[in-house]
Amino acid sequence: MKTPALLLLMMILVSGCINIKHEPVSNNAIFPESPVVDIARADLAQRLNITTGEVKLVKQELVNWRDSRLGYPEMDTTYVAVITPGFRIILEAMNKTYEYHSDYKRVVGPKEVRDIQ
Repeated sequence: MKTPALLLLMMILVSGCINIKHEPVSNNAIFPESPVVDIARADLAQRLNITTGEVKLVKQELVNWRDSRLGYPEMDTTYVAVITPGFRIILEAMNKTYEYHSDYKRVVGPKEVRDIQ
């Protein structure tokens, strides 16, 4: 009877010693495309007057934005100063690369990028 309780206690103590590093996840290695990727893809296709099939997802990474601006402030707009989880979405179309930022419902951008980090 003491052995299972001792084993459980040891597991609880050891589990607190594990150091998990939280880094951005990219290229859909662990999670599928989020719905906001479809929103960004459709927006870019419309801007470039092409089909969504011609817009390729290059990279999607989890990001905690500093506020609800999502890294793209607009003039005459009020933003909430709260950490906003979302994604950095890199798309490619017509031999150019574009960056969108998102939370879990909306996207902002695009910004044309030259180097993908």
